[in-house]
Order: sequence, then structure tokens, then C-alpha cells
Amino acid sequence: MKIAVSVNSSEEIVSHLGKAKIFYIYSKGSEGICFLDVRVTDGNHQNHIIEDIKDCDIVISGKIGEGMINSLGDLGIEAIVEEETLNPIEAISKL
Repeated sequence: MKIAVSVNSSEEIVSHLGKAKIFYIYSKGSEGICFLDVRVTDGNHQNHIIEDIKDCDIVISGKIGEGMINSLGDLGIEAIVEEETLNPIEAISKL
């Protein structure tokens, strides 16, 4: 599976998906977690964020609004709110 994690310049999970400017893209499978890509978005616009992660199966962020959850769901992308850790790898490990 391909996972997008919204991160800030400190490489920590962003507090809200709508504020995301950077996404780290990972794959997770039988071989473990593998870093794939960095994607920079102009953020703050739902369509720009969705366009940048539309090839992913899951997106992880600190908070995700209901409208965004529905829009992502329409594309088959599962939205996961992560409140326990700011570390992308720890968050992905819980999946």
C-alpha cells in the first residue's frame, strides 16, 4: 500500500491536513516500510492536496476535516487522524 504523510519542515506530522505543504510518500508491505518520495504542494486548497496524493491508498495527518475525509473517500483514499505521535514511521507502523 502507498501512504502519504503530511509533514512540516521538522519532518513531524502536521497538525491539520489543510495546512500541509509537504507529503512524505511511503510504501508498506511484507518487506516493511520504504520511503518513496517527497511531494511539495501549494497547500491550503483541498483540490491541490488531493491532486498531489491521489495515487495513495492512505493519508495520515494530525486532523482532517469531514469534507476532506469525504472527498478522499470518494477516491478510495483512507484518511487517518494521528494524535499519538508526530513521527511518520511510528504512525505507519500502527497500520
